[in-house]
Amino acid sequence: MVLSGIWKKQHHNDDYLPQIVISHEKTISAFDVQDLCTSVGWLRRDPTLIMKALENSLSVISAWDKNILVGFARATGDKVFNATIWDMAVRPSHQGRGIGKLVMVELLAELDRFNIPLITLYADPGTDMFYKHFGFLSDPLGVRGMFRETA
Repeated sequence: MVLSGIWKKQHHNDDYLPQIVISHEKTISAFDVQDLCTSVGWLRRDPTLIMKALENSLSVISAWDKNILVGFARATGDKVFNATIWDMAVRPSHQGRGIGKLVMVELLAELDRFNIPLITLYADPGTDMFYKHFGFLSDPLGVRGMFRETA
């Protein structure tokens, strides 16, 4: 399912767990990212490619509980017309605490600095309601995502 929409900065309530630390740094260990992604059931990726993806991202947001990566998302884009959110994940042991919301609020606020009119994302089945809280719409104007995979 492709969810996209024009994101407008929204007010939010900062009532998250105090021990969660948010980082905007791209210099995250590929192994930490790999560990988080596999914890939510995603396929393993080559750590070298994870590092390259982080370096090439427009924005990277990570949430930490002490030294454990518990939330993550990144975005790519041209800083003008479009951005796409990728790899939004929250460690299952930390889900339901508002960490995903915190990561999305931080990521969208950072993207908002560029005044990008169209932000898209690809959502796992059943997660559309989470993204709709941020103003994303399912298949706006009947637009459907298309894929070309070469691996």
